[in-house]
Amino acid sequence: MAYETFLELLVQKLQSALGDDFQFILRPLPRNNGVTLDGLTLQGPGIQLAPTIYLNPYYQRFLKGTSINSIISEILQLYHSTPSPFPSNSESLADFELLKSKIMFRMIHRASNQVLLSDVPHIPYMDLAIIFFLALEKTNSGQITALIHNNHARMWNVSTKDLWKMAQENTPREYPAEIKSMTEILKEISLENPDHICSNIFSDIEEQDSLEIVPLYILSNQSGLYGASCMIYQDILKDFANQLEKDLIILPSSVHEVLLTPDTVNFSYDDLSTMVQTINTQDVSLEDRLSNQVYLYTRKDNQINIASRKYPDPGLS
Repeated sequence: MAYETFLELLVQKLQSALGDDFQFILRPLPRNNGVTLDGLTLQGPGIQLAPTIYLNPYYQRFLKGTSINSIISEILQLYHSTPSPFPSNSESLADFELLKSKIMFRMIHRASNQVLLSDVPHIPYMDLAIIFFLALEKTNSGQITALIHNNHARMWNVSTKDLWKMAQENTPREYPAEIKSMTEILKEISLENPDHICSNIFSDIEEQDSLEIVPLYILSNQSGLYGASCMIYQDILKDFANQLEKDLIILPSSVHEVLLTPDTVNFSYDDLSTMVQTINTQDVSLEDRLSNQVYLYTRKDNQINIASRKYPDPGLS
């Protein structure tokens, strides 16, 4: 079945299941790094803020043998289990007092998101950009978020500076940072699943103590969502660098986390950048990539700067 036919059939079956009072809006939606996915918005009667479900992954599962009826049942279950984060009155999105505690920030790659950045408030930061979103609701299946666009800022009559001030306060509170050593991570996996391949890796580490030679730490937030932004939380790197008594090399693992290691004379920043680029290309989905660069936090000036200059950042694709 062709993709377009699949989409048409999906909408028809959902309309039949939910009734004529529902409206279905199918449109391509830009995601991170130029990725575009087809989003289906299920607009129930009297509901202003409706969930959008991305259909591309469902088509891939359909091609691998999942029946269309199973996919419909899963989408309906997801819809019914997702609460509306606001009352259904038409003023909810315009009430900035209701929303301002929900404004958060995250970071994306600037050169790879020029189209998206033209439509959202943002702050340039090295080769990245800080953008803003609403953290609306946490559910058993994940979190409901909504990207803040220029038209939202105009409706609320707030500036990018205003959004940044609120997001700086809200984000560390709602998404607390945590730093774990790679040894800790592997140990947790080993305890939870003794048959996992990482259990053998952890056993080797215990025997060889190899991470004591090049200590590696993961910085993210407790939810694991957009955790790379933690690297610009106030004092998070300052306190950790002072604890280690070293400057810190920051390796962008994905938009959800970064890796930290103490800076030593043994490292070539450009070689590390080559490694990051290789891992991005081979192991990280395009939508989750943050940067090919390597950053350096220096204690002397309490600043993060790009350490590698090998790549002029044409994009991450």
